[in-house]
Amino acid sequence: MVATNKAETKSGRGQTKIVSKDTDIPGSFEVKQLFISSAISMSWQMAIAVLVPIVGGYYLDQYFKTAPFITLLGMVVAVVLVILIVKKTIAELPDYTKTKGGKS
Repeated sequence: MVATNKAETKSGRGQTKIVSKDTDIPGSFEVKQLFISSAISMSWQMAIAVLVPIVGGYYLDQYFKTAPFITLLGMVVAVVLVILIVKKTIAELPDYTKTKGGKS
């Protein structure tokens, strides 16, 4: 949905000019759908990022008889991966505060 907003702004000399901004204003349904799809995508990525290093570290500890060192290393790797996944998901979300064709 595209809406045209007209806003009056004052210039430095006291003159008023009308500025037209075309912005994409999402509906409530689109925002909810985007949130749900982002949450589902992030949740399965986080599940894999947590389970694989920790479970893998546990089995490697059992095999090499080095418990709990590799499991703890797997936990650190899992935390780093979770942080990266959250950052990536936030970066992929659209920013509705910026306007098209002009300064925000």
